[in-house]
Amino acid sequence: MLSLALAGASDVVAQTTIEEARQQGKDMGKAMRADEALMPSDAKVAEVPGYAGTDLPQNVYYDDPDRLVVDGTAQANTDAAYGSVTDRDHSRATFSNAEILSTTSRGTTIVGDPNTYLEGESMGGTSGSCTPLPPASGSNGYYEATCNRGTRIEEGGAVCRTPLVVNVTPGTTKYLYTCENWATTTAQGNNNTSRRCFPTFNAPVASGVCRERSRQTVTYNICRARRSRFCIEPDVEEGDTITYECDTPAVRRAYQTEVTGGVVSEHRDERMCSAATANQTCELSAETCVDPEPSTRTVSGVEVTRACWDWQRTYSCHRTSETSDCADLDGNGLCSYLRDECLDDPQEGACRVSQRVYKCPLPAGPAADKQYVCGGDVYCLNGNCETIEREASTEFKDAVVALHSIGDAGKQFDPNNLTVFSGERDTCHKKIFGAANCCSGKGVPLLTPALCSAAEKKLDEKDDKGLCYKVGSYCSDKVLGVCVTSKDAYCCFGSKLARILQVQGRAQIGKAWGKPKTEQCKGFTIEEFQRLDLSKMDFTEVYAEFTEAAKLPDEVGTLGDIQHKIQGYYDLHGGK
Repeated sequence: MLSLALAGASDVVAQTTIEEARQQGKDMGKAMRADEALMPSDAKVAEVPGYAGTDLPQNVYYDDPDRLVVDGTAQANTDAAYGSVTDRDHSRATFSNAEILSTTSRGTTIVGDPNTYLEGESMGGTSGSCTPLPPASGSNGYYEATCNRGTRIEEGGAVCRTPLVVNVTPGTTKYLYTCENWATTTAQGNNNTSRRCFPTFNAPVASGVCRERSRQTVTYNICRARRSRFCIEPDVEEGDTITYECDTPAVRRAYQTEVTGGVVSEHRDERMCSAATANQTCELSAETCVDPEPSTRTVSGVEVTRACWDWQRTYSCHRTSETSDCADLDGNGLCSYLRDECLDDPQEGACRVSQRVYKCPLPAGPAADKQYVCGGDVYCLNGNCETIEREASTEFKDAVVALHSIGDAGKQFDPNNLTVFSGERDTCHKKIFGAANCCSGKGVPLLTPALCSAAEKKLDEKDDKGLCYKVGSYCSDKVLGVCVTSKDAYCCFGSKLARILQVQGRAQIGKAWGKPKTEQCKGFTIEEFQRLDLSKMDFTEVYAEFTEAAKLPDEVGTLGDIQHKIQGYYDLHGGK
C-alpha cells in the first residue's frame, strides 16, 4: 500500500510542469502579500523586543540634542546594548581573510561559471531601465486676475473769476438850500443879506416848490456900539439856520443835490465759474481778491464805493464717468470669467464699482527636474522571464503629511491663545482704474513695484511661495461715495502645509472666513484641530516638498553601492 501511495504521489509530481510550478509560486507570493495577518499592526509592534511605545523619558532630547550627547557618554560604560554593539567584552567571533576566502570560494566559483553547475537549467535576468519623460505639456497652474468696471472718479481743478456787478435804479433829485433866519447890517458888524431866508424863499415856499426840511438854533455876533471903526460893545443873539428842500432850483443861490428813493443792488457774476465746473462735483479751496484797493465807481450817475470789485476762485473737482478696464481679460482666450464682486461698502441699490475675477494660466516658469519612467527588473529561468513586481505604498505620502502636520503644529503652537496654525493678516492695494496695482496674484510679478510698499512686496513673495490664502477684496478709500482704492486681504502662514490645513480644514468643520476687511487669520483651537480628518484632504501640492521628484529608485543606487563595497573588499583582501 505504501508503495502504491508513493507511486501515486510520484505521478502527481511528475504531472506538474515547470510553468505550473512557477504560477503556483507567483500565486502564493501574491496571496502572502495580500494577507493582512502578515502586515504590520499594533499587535506585531508589541512583539518587538524592547519596544515601549513613543511616550518615553528620552523625549526630552527632542528640544535639547546636546544633552543627548552628554547623557549618552555618561551611560556608555554601563549600558548593555552599547557594549554589545561595540563588542566591549571582545566576545564576538573573528575571522581571518583566509577563512573568509575559504568559506566563499565555492560561491565565487559558481558565480564565475554558473551554467556548469545548473545542470541544464538556464537562469538569467536584466535590471530595470529608466527613460526620461518628455517635458510636461500641461499648465503650470492658475491664478486669479481681476479688473474693474463701473463709476470712475477723475480728479481735476478749475480756476475762474467772479466780478462784482452793481445795478443802480435812479430816484428823485432834491435841491437843498441853507439860509439864516435873521437880519444883520454892516453897522452891526455882519451884513447877511445874501444869506437871509426872507424874503428870498417866501414865494417858493408859498408856491409849494420849496419846503422847510430842518431848523437849527444858533448864536451869531452883533455890535451894540461902535466908535470910529471899532466895536466897543459886542454881543451875541440867537437865531435859526433853516434848510429848505426844493423840487427845482427855485432861487439863485448855491445848493446841494440829493437823490432819494434810488435802489442799489449787487451780485457776483458766476457765469465763468459755472462753465469751468460744469458736469463736475467741485469744492472751493481758495478765493482771492484780485482788485484789492477800495475804489469808487459811478454807476448810472450814482457813486458806489466797494472794498473789492473782482475775485479769483480755485476749485478742486471730481468728474464721474462710466468705464471698464476689462477689455484685455475679456479678449484673452486663455482666461475664463469666474464671478463679479461689488466693492460698494455698503451697497445701496445698483453696484457702482464692481470687480470681475478671471481664472488665467500662470506664465511658464523655470524647467523642472527631469523625471523618469522605469521598467521593472526581470528574472528569467530557462528563457521564461517574469517581471519583478513592486507595489508602491499608497499610505506613505499620507503618513509623511501627518508627520509634517504634527511637526508644524508643535512649531506653530500659540501658548497664549492655545491655537495652532495661526496666520498673519497682510494686504495690498490697487487703484481703481488707476496705474498703481500691488496685488498681482500668485506667480505673477508686480506690475508697478515702484508704487508698492516694502510690506506689499514681501506679501507678493510669500504668495508666490504658496504660503498665503486670499480672503477677498474690499474698498479702502472712497470719494463722493465711489470706491477709488481697493485692497486684497490675505492670510499668510508659516508653511504651505499650514495654509492647506487652514483652507481645507475650515471647510471640514464649518469655520468660515471672516469679511476681508476684518479677518484676523486666527488659528485652530486644540478641539478644532482634533476634529480635522487629514485623510480627506488633498495634499498633492506639498507631496513634492516631502519627497524628491520622480527619478531612479533609491534602492537601485543603494544596491549598487553595496555591490561596489563588497567587490572592493575582495579586491583589497583577495590576495592575502
